Amino acid sequence: MDHIKQLFKFNPIVAAVRDVKQIEDASESNVQVIFLMTGDIFNIKHCVDTAKQHNKSIFLHVDLMKGIAKDKEGIKYLAREIKPDGIITTKSNLIKLAKKEELIAIQHLFFLDTHAYTSGVRNIMETKPDAIEIMPGLMPRVIKDLSKVCPYPIISAGLIKSHEEILEGLEAGSNAVAVGASELWKLKLN
Repeated sequence: MDHIKQLFKFNPIVAAVRDVKQIEDASESNVQVIFLMTGDIFNIKHCVDTAKQHNKSIFLHVDLMKGIAKDKEGIKYLAREIKPDGIITTKSNLIKLAKKEELIAIQHLFFLDTHAYTSGVRNIMETKPDAIEIMPGLMPRVIKDLSKVCPYPIISAGLIKSHEEILEGLEAGSNAVAVGASELWKLKLN
């Protein structure tokens, strides 16, 4: 857990890249961490290599990748050939597979209601991800509650559009905030 907290120590803003054409901008920005939310088997290696050339950590949201199987072989391929720092997924089995391949594993959760929150907490306690990403990111009370029961770093994401909303998420207990608005990648908070 401490290794992932260190990733956000310099800058808790994460570039959530939704178009592979943005990888250069994200790599040249002030962020230290990039979440690649798009891509396919033909372009993710370029994205990972570009981020690494700029000394950025990059995580692949494997649920959104095209042409990569969501199974043991797909995770092995990513770990051994593409070499991201880690993955993001909603799927518990992929969290376990990624950890076996020594990738950092981030569990992505949607907190839509109390039931989703309760089952999400139970799920993370069973899968033991390295960190969790929760959506939507604009819910300070839920972030505070979760930070009290969850021993893993929290990354809030989704619907965040301003500097103030980033600070709100961090003050509530998030370790980092993933944002898609590229103008926010230039901010330096630490």
